Amino acid sequence: MNSLEGRRVLVTGASSGIGEALAVAATDAGARVALLARRAERVEALAERLPGAVALVADVNDGPRVQAEVERAAETLGGLDAVVNNAGIMLDGQPSETDPAFWQAMVDTNVLGLLNVTRAAVPFLLNAVGPSVVNVSSMGGRYVPLAGSGVYSATKHAVHALGEALRLELQVKGVRVTTFAPGFVATDLTSTWPEGRPLERWKENARKGLSVERAAAAVVHILSMPPEVTIVEYAVTATTQLPASVLRD
Repeated sequence: MNSLEGRRVLVTGASSGIGEALAVAATDAGARVALLARRAERVEALAERLPGAVALVADVNDGPRVQAEVERAAETLGGLDAVVNNAGIMLDGQPSETDPAFWQAMVDTNVLGLLNVTRAAVPFLLNAVGPSVVNVSSMGGRYVPLAGSGVYSATKHAVHALGEALRLELQVKGVRVTTFAPGFVATDLTSTWPEGRPLERWKENARKGLSVERAAAAVVHILSMPPEVTIVEYAVTATTQLPASVLRD
């Protein structure tokens, strides 16, 4: 178990956080990886470190660019066996007070971006053996822990719903679909937040959360299951993570 020998895996949001850690872990497990991210310098540097990796520079919001880059990945790697929709953003704010541009940005990346990548990848997955789609959601997609994360949670609830819909569509064609829902993970997801209590609270709890390496190992485990096994949802938190009731505004 946990071997990805010979698998070809596309990872979005691959320039940092869970995506970067997953690229390393999947390569260590025997896969060749296609790394899609907006930050060209970072994703290209990562690809140079990983044998057989290919860097793809695109914003998941840009459907035509995503289509072209996914096709390039499949051509370079000789196909695709799995796609991990990891790209996502989180912007904090009370739902009734937040700048509408924040709402749009999260919907565009967390929901529409996932659809863009999946739509581009599915034709290649249908030609693979034991293909997988893993959609990275959040424990915040299973409930709403804080008012300030309400819109983010709404987009992650949508990821869960899309996972169910994609499973209904694709499982009969042999494509496994899994929703991965981690709790707090120590990433730079809040790098654009202004200084203040929400940011400090997030940092404090992220320190008690999962490492990116632990999260990446969970995704490798999902991908390494035998073709006849589908993990529907994989929800995991650090033992030290505080319960939602303690964190509520």
